Amino acid sequence: MRVSGLGHFPLGTPVPPKEHAVCVSIPTFKDLVGYEEKKPEILNKLKSGYPRFVRHQRINVLSKYWNRQKPEAPNETFFFSNPKDWDFAQNILKISEAEVEQQEKYLIVHIPGRSKDCAKLHKFFQHAGVGLSSRHAETILDSLGILSIGESVTPNLAAEDDIKSIISKAHGPQVSPEDVLLTISGANAFTSVFRAALIQAKQQQKKLWVRLGWLYLDTIEIMDLLVENQAQIIDLNHPDEFYKLEEIFNTYGQDIAGIVTEFPSNPLLHSCDLVKVRQLCDQHNALLIVDPTMASPKNAKVTTLSDVVINSLTKYANWEGDVMMGSVVFPTHSDKGMALKMTVSEMITCPFHKDMERMAEQIPYYDNFIDRTNQSQLEIVEYLNSHPKIKRVYWAYQQSTGKNYRNIAGDDKPGCVVSFEVKGSFTNFYNALGMLKSPSFGTEFSLCCPYVYLAHYKMVTSESGLKILNHAGLSTELLRLSVGLEEPEEIKESLDQALKLC
Repeated sequence: MRVSGLGHFPLGTPVPPKEHAVCVSIPTFKDLVGYEEKKPEILNKLKSGYPRFVRHQRINVLSKYWNRQKPEAPNETFFFSNPKDWDFAQNILKISEAEVEQQEKYLIVHIPGRSKDCAKLHKFFQHAGVGLSSRHAETILDSLGILSIGESVTPNLAAEDDIKSIISKAHGPQVSPEDVLLTISGANAFTSVFRAALIQAKQQQKKLWVRLGWLYLDTIEIMDLLVENQAQIIDLNHPDEFYKLEEIFNTYGQDIAGIVTEFPSNPLLHSCDLVKVRQLCDQHNALLIVDPTMASPKNAKVTTLSDVVINSLTKYANWEGDVMMGSVVFPTHSDKGMALKMTVSEMITCPFHKDMERMAEQIPYYDNFIDRTNQSQLEIVEYLNSHPKIKRVYWAYQQSTGKNYRNIAGDDKPGCVVSFEVKGSFTNFYNALGMLKSPSFGTEFSLCCPYVYLAHYKMVTSESGLKILNHAGLSTELLRLSVGLEEPEEIKESLDQALKLC
């Protein structure tokens, strides 16, 4: 282990302490609320952060450079790594005013500052997972003579092949490297697959999609954005509703285009009966898209039951915490999935080559990292379940849906994530916890994420939103813990000290 997540980290501290760190410290409840409410005194201290939520300082510097070239126009500047992503955004968002410049290897889009189009485009970047990576922006700045690249990454012409080889093995023997596509982010992987699936569904005259389980924020948002009025989405957010799926198929079977699910789900780690879901999809010719990122595809062997598998490689594969990347896997047994492969390959945004080289440095340790965190997680869950100050614990093998997970993964493969609620003061616990508090998971350093506040703050602050969260079983005070490579006893000690104060 090179970097520990235990201890107290000042606001805005990047972890690891590198230019391209994905995680950033949000240490107090006051900081958390200030971040969500976009208070300048908080945002000004965040020079980096989870890249789809926080614009990296390298991109900000590039934006200032191009804005100085047009001092007469108070524009906000956005960057696309290729024109097709701008075409997609323009088509979906109907942006009315934009000035576009094509550079050699990227696209610049100027939008009038503080406009509704700016807000829409910021959200689009987050949900669709597109744009420039921080390394791409840094390389551009280096070419412009604005700064020199400080990071040393091993040149590797075979980086993409190295990554695909290990990821394909994680999915199982039925997947080869040729069945894997790499994308700039996990969100971009899902967005590209769902776009292609909507085209396929339209050809089949199918207009109904089912979201099975509470899905990740951006998966929900991009589905809602792309579907608009051309299709309908049915949400079965809670395991208590999973039984309704068979009834829905019996009623609407021929109209169901597909099911989107996570196995297990984020953040409550529920798992559906994937074998039964596969049977229903086969009976009614529906597409099954599965995301096993929470536990990793190495643990959650969903590939034999899926038509398409989505995975964020920012987690587990990027265990050092400084690369954004995703993957799409097309199991060869699925004709429906393979039929999408060519279209998806044309829609994805490919990772920048330096990001692939950096990922290739880490990927050889992927299996070992997962094996070690599996074992540590078992100890941490036992500790949490026995602690009198813990109200609820959610993990892959929880009583409600753990049997479904065990049927696919077997025993002792929970991944590194456990979610929990505390008895007493959430704020006191959060402030006192001597651990990195940040988005993301699947890193060598342990971290704790105040998930609902970060992912669904608008819901937290509205009565209607709170009703939706409550229906899905999501407490606003849910904490998502990612267990790293520190000794389990050290992680327990950090938790114990904070629990004494809540």
